[in-house]
This record gives sequence, structure tokens and C-alpha cells, in this order.
Amino acid sequence: MGSALPLPSFASPSCSSEMSNPVVRYRELGYGEALAKVHRYPIVCRELSSILREAYPKLPKNLQSMIFDDTLAAFRLLPQMEMQSAVSAAHLLCQSAEAALPKQKKNLAVSEFRHAKVAQKRRRKAHHREETTAELPQDVLAHVFSFLDTQCLALAGKVCWSWNVASNNNLLWQAHYAEVFGSSSDSIGRKTKKSTHSIQENVNGEGTSVDWKEAFKRAYSGNGLAVHAMYLNFYRI
Repeated sequence: MGSALPLPSFASPSCSSEMSNPVVRYRELGYGEALAKVHRYPIVCRELSSILREAYPKLPKNLQSMIFDDTLAAFRLLPQMEMQSAVSAAHLLCQSAEAALPKQKKNLAVSEFRHAKVAQKRRRKAHHREETTAELPQDVLAHVFSFLDTQCLALAGKVCWSWNVASNNNLLWQAHYAEVFGSSSDSIGRKTKKSTHSIQENVNGEGTSVDWKEAFKRAYSGNGLAVHAMYLNFYRI
């Protein structure tokens, strides 16, 4: 794999010696296996590109078929390659395929390359997203969310599944309920004390089994603040 393929030998007439057979010599290069190795992928793509441009029309049909199969294999393996050199080498191979292959094979090769390039970009984005958005434990998220106001807590639940679970922590909503409705001296509490009396009795009776978020939503709705509740997206999360 270190040296480039001796292209002229593939175009020479076949000899009786097995070592002079271009198909045998091509197989010995082991391109199919080498393509699966990340550090060799760009090298193989460049050598296949050279073969396509400089020798492909002169080669035997069976050898042309092998080279075409390896070209398709190179494109199908592209999504697994993360190095930019691999993408550049695959792009060069695609250009050579467009220049050397007959129409039907050319169209198939170009289609494989385009699909592989899209898949490779998606894979890289997904990998980058996993690295940059490490998931915090639920107890840590709940502690962080305890510093949010009610509106921000409701919106945090829309970010992702993990945040949604943490933002629905019952103790968080119990604290918000107590802050808004629990004190009769609070300005909001004075306005809502009468209308939330039945809810408060129910809350006190059920203890820890209360769904405090639902209690908060009902308290808002029961006090003529349904519009504000909708603004906070309580009915959609």
C-alpha cells in the first residue's frame, strides 16, 4: 500500500505466468480490505482514482468490474470516515469515476457518493452533538432548575427529553406553588386565597402524592389567569 499501483502493467497483454495476470496482481493489492481501515482509506481512494483515469479503458472486463466494485465500496464506507482527507479523496475518486466510467456505471457511482456524503455529514453532526451536549444527571438538572422562575422552568421542559423529565420534578413545582399561592401575605396569595381554598385543602389532604404542577395550573386557571397559564405553555408540556 505504500507505493502507487504500476498502472502500465494493467494495460499490457496477459502472459502465461500467474504473476503477470492483472486480475491476480490487483487482488494482491487488497484494496477491499484496506478501504475499511481509516488510515488507508484516503490512499486507496487516490490510487483507485489514478487507475480509473489512466488505465481503466485498457483493462480486461473482469478487472474493470472489480475496480468498479471497489469504487462503490469506497463510497459506501465514507460515512464511517471522520477525517477531511477521506472526504477529499472520495471526492477525487468520484470525479475520476465520472470521467472514466460508462454512463450507467457512472450514474450509479455518483449516486452512491452523494448519498454517502449526506450520511457522513449527518453522522459527524450527531457525533458532535453527543460530545457537546453531555447529559447531566437528573438530580443535578433539578438543582439547576430550582433557580429558574416559573416561566423558564416551563420552557426548559421543551428542550429535550432529559430536561423535560427534570423540569417536571414534583418538588420543584411544590416550591413554585408555595411561593405563589402558599403565603396569604403575598400579593398574589391575597388575590387568590379564596378561589384556591378548595385546591389547598385537597393539597393538604393528599400530601406528597399531589401533582404540584397540575395543582399550580389549576390554581392559575381558577383565578382568572388562564391566559397567563397558556403563555407559560402549561397546557402543552
